Amino acid sequence: MNDMVDTRTAGTGLAKRVRDGFLQDRRELGPAEATDKWFAPLMDRWNGLLSRDEGGFSHEERVTLAVLMTECLSMRDALILASLREMGGGELHMLYAQPHSMESAAVVMRELSRAFKDAAYQPDTRRGERATALLESVTADAPDGYKAQPMASCAYLLWMADRSTAAAVRALKALALDDDCSLASLVLAASEHGIRPAWTERRRH
Repeated sequence: MNDMVDTRTAGTGLAKRVRDGFLQDRRELGPAEATDKWFAPLMDRWNGLLSRDEGGFSHEERVTLAVLMTECLSMRDALILASLREMGGGELHMLYAQPHSMESAAVVMRELSRAFKDAAYQPDTRRGERATALLESVTADAPDGYKAQPMASCAYLLWMADRSTAAAVRALKALALDDDCSLASLVLAASEHGIRPAWTERRRH
């Protein structure tokens, strides 16, 4: 039997188990505790991997990340923001465990606004490159129903790195998988209208 078919089938079964387990824990433990159980260890691993140039996630971790990013967009946002600059564990925990709090909303809005408006703000290039590579590996292992969010996240980081063509390609692929993926729509619109990250202004003068 084809190994690729075996891997895809195994990934689909794993994704279903992760989704079912996560949703069950949300019902039984509550959203915050379920998030800590499922996502906190992966967030710690994410930060660790971004600080060095080797290592990666296991297949099971990659599929789990893809499922959690899709089921809970606050987890996706925490991964993205941690890719742009080093953030404290408490701030990150607030983002993914308390996504509806005023503090979390303020942090996300501030960081997104800086990307478009603050020419003095430049993301950590090395962290961004490492995160992009990790997200590519997550996308590769994710079953079809869970590829769009990691691919859109990758597109956003590429746009932040001023690689708009590569960003647009991935945004289009994400939208082909999920036409409601708002992050991919944002990246594609910025790329098509020639909108670049604010920090690139310094290079143009």
